[in-house]
Order: sequence, then structure tokens, then C-alpha cells
Amino acid sequence: MTKRCLLYTAVVPGEEEDPANATGAIAASLVAVLETLGWRAEHRKFEGDLQVLLDGLRRDPPDFVFNMVESFLATDRLAFVATALYETAHVPFAGSGTFGLMAGTDKIVAKRLLADAAIPTPGYAEGPDWSALREDRRYIVKAIAEHASLGLDEGAVVRGRAAVEARAAAYEAQHKARVFAEEYIEGREFNVAMIETADGPRVLPLAEMDFSGFPEGKPRIIDYAAKWKEDSFEYRHTNRRFIDEAAEAKLAAALREIALKTWRLFDLGGWARVDFRIAPSGEPLVIDVNVNPDISDDAGLAAAAARAGIAYVDLVAGIIEAGLRRARG
Repeated sequence: MTKRCLLYTAVVPGEEEDPANATGAIAASLVAVLETLGWRAEHRKFEGDLQVLLDGLRRDPPDFVFNMVESFLATDRLAFVATALYETAHVPFAGSGTFGLMAGTDKIVAKRLLADAAIPTPGYAEGPDWSALREDRRYIVKAIAEHASLGLDEGAVVRGRAAVEARAAAYEAQHKARVFAEEYIEGREFNVAMIETADGPRVLPLAEMDFSGFPEGKPRIIDYAAKWKEDSFEYRHTNRRFIDEAAEAKLAAALREIALKTWRLFDLGGWARVDFRIAPSGEPLVIDVNVNPDISDDAGLAAAAARAGIAYVDLVAGIIEAGLRRARG
């Protein structure tokens, strides 16, 4: 008997969407992979009355849900509503659960959790009280709960409190989203991808973002253009490379240890990514916890898996098995 998998996203094929929220296109390609694995995949938009959605899941439960819901009611902050519904209906699903999505999406909550667990992360401040900021330091002004580097460009890196206040006010007026200011760390940046296995989370090969093509003075950040504008300088000059972990054994061990500690702290599942900047002291600092990041076949997770010898179809199969395993308890 063919197993039935619902693939939930914020959009479905044929609908227009922002390139920075291209889950519909990714989901369409995943359907083919799911069918290769023996699943009858139904791609649906996660929308409407929650009671109706819950009743439907209870009345006609699928064998599995591949969750790719990144927003609900036009805000990323409510993405956790989808997993809360699956959990209430006792339907197995891919990826992290409600706690991980809530904590990882809200970057202020994430910073507080990291600090309480003694996981190193850059200092930060949240408006309207910016008094803790210093005039002699640089900060990066980022959205608290919007993904995909919404509104992030090189102008987000500023020096001093007055500049932070101006940038924050302009951002919030334009995007209607709250921001915070994080200390800007000039050092190397790493994206550490992880997947869930029967033996626990597994750290994949360590990827460093290469900004060597950037001119002096240009902030080394992965902004909106670097992610989504293929004809931009930032996109063409932000590259990924996998480091020789044996040659940098101390750094590699620290990145792996902190990434695993972060996975367990946020109770992550399926697949995730932790982003780091390396401080001048050599200490890795967590700058972002990415819950259910881009799972397309050309994204960082798939590249790291391929580097580890895991084919894309096997990556997806492993994520499904992890979700089914968690549902079995």
C-alpha cells in the first residue's frame, strides 16, 4: 500500500512568491523525490481555519507530513502554528517541533537561551532602549523574527548608538518588523549543517563562507542580495568552501561541539544549521540558529551532505525516517 505524505508550505505551485521564500518551488522538486521513495505526495498550502485543519488531520490522517511552513498569516513568527497542529493531531512530521521553531525564529529568545547555556554569542541590544551600545563599536541591525535576510544589506552594519537607532527606525518603518543590534564580528563565518540520525544528531562537513572577493571596507555579511539576487556582486562573490578539518583540528572540534550543544538546547530535529563568526580570540560565536533551513538540492545542507557522501534522495529519506522514529517515541 502506498504511503501518503502531505507536503505543507506557505505557497503551492503556480502562486507568486518572493524569491526569498521560494518554498513552493523547493516543495515541487521534493514531490518527485518523495514519489521515488514510495510516497504519494500531496502538496498543500497551510492556511485557513486552524480548527478545520486540525479536524481534517484527525479525520483523514496522512502517514507523514513534510513540514516546510516558514510563515503563517504573513509572519514568520507564527510558523510554529503548523507543527503545533501536527503534534496535537499526533501526525508524524519532518523537522523540528514547536519549541525549536518558536525559540529559533525569535532571535532575542535564541540569544537568551544561548547565554543561559553558556554558549558563546555576540553581545546585543534591543530597542527602544539602546543605551547599552557603545559609540566605538560596530553593530549589525537585523530583524528579530523574519528569515531569509529580509531587508539586510551592507547598510545594516553601522557604528555607534545613533547610527543603530537611525537604521532601526528606518527598517521598522519600511518592513513593519522589529529589529535588534548585534555586535558585528569581522572574523571568518561558518555554516554548520546537522541532520538527525538513529544515533542522534550528526554534524556534516564544516562549510566556511568565502568573502575574499569583497573589496576592503565592504562588510563581510550574507545579505539579501548574496542569497537571492543572482546578478548582484554579493551573490557572485559569496562562495562556500569546506575546510580541511584535520589542518584546523582545534577550531573544527569547537564548532562541532557547540553546534551539537545548540541542537540539544533547542531540541532540534530532522535537519538544522548553526551559523558562527570567529572572534579575534579564535572563539566561535553563534550568530544564528536556523531551524528547518533551505532543503533544496543546491542549498548548503545538500552540499554538506554530498560532501559526506550522502546523496540527496538519501538525505530526504533520512529526514523522513527521523520524523517517523520520533513519532514512535
